Amino acid sequence: MRKSLTVVAVLSILALVPTLSSAGASTPTTLTGLSAQQIMSTSIKAAIAKKSATTVVTTSVLSIKVKEVTISGPQSGSGSEVINGHKGEVIYLNGVVYAKFDAYLVNFNYGVKDNAVANKWISITKGRKFYSNLSSGITFPSVLQEMQPIGTLSASAPKIINGVSAVGITGNPSPLSGTTTGSETLYVSTTAPFLPVEVLIKAVESGITVVLTVIPKNWSVPVTVTAPKVFTSISKTKLP
Repeated sequence: MRKSLTVVAVLSILALVPTLSSAGASTPTTLTGLSAQQIMSTSIKAAIAKKSATTVVTTSVLSIKVKEVTISGPQSGSGSEVINGHKGEVIYLNGVVYAKFDAYLVNFNYGVKDNAVANKWISITKGRKFYSNLSSGITFPSVLQEMQPIGTLSASAPKIINGVSAVGITGNPSPLSGTTTGSETLYVSTTAPFLPVEVLIKAVESGITVVLTVIPKNWSVPVTVTAPKVFTSISKTKLP
């Protein structure tokens, strides 16, 4: 879940203003009696063991609809985004970001209008202005970091989420989620190995609430990422 998408994407369009957790050596057989922090740590530990996953992020506010699908491996990944029908893709491989956006998303992601790079793969290396935002939330470790609420955590009673009994762990949004307001809830399956079922992030800006739904799936499915055959270095464009 890239910072430049989801909450940040919606709030920007509207013109509105960690380390992986791990449980102990032993894995519990039930969540009963565990604190909110222990439940989250148990779930993240189980997720880490899976090594890869796909996450689907959706949100809709006012007339803006966003969908992002990210396929994440330990050290590489790829993502696609659709914002009101406008499409973009991002690949992260060997420390390099490859990004391709239509003209609308070029303006949104880079802050400039440059039709010369629209719908073309642009390679971006570390140290460039947009590298951090475009690379965030692509690899599996960074995706799991974004799933973890921080601050004082509370646990809800079990409820059915996506057909699965799950406990909600609620706190402040992860620093990597792209917002510092509102709340974040990680829903953890009540059945071993207690994997994450869904994440809800609620951001409130200027009286408007943006709700993101993050659904992880395809745990442990092998991830194969390849660089585009044809691309242009950002240094050879007019992009900042």
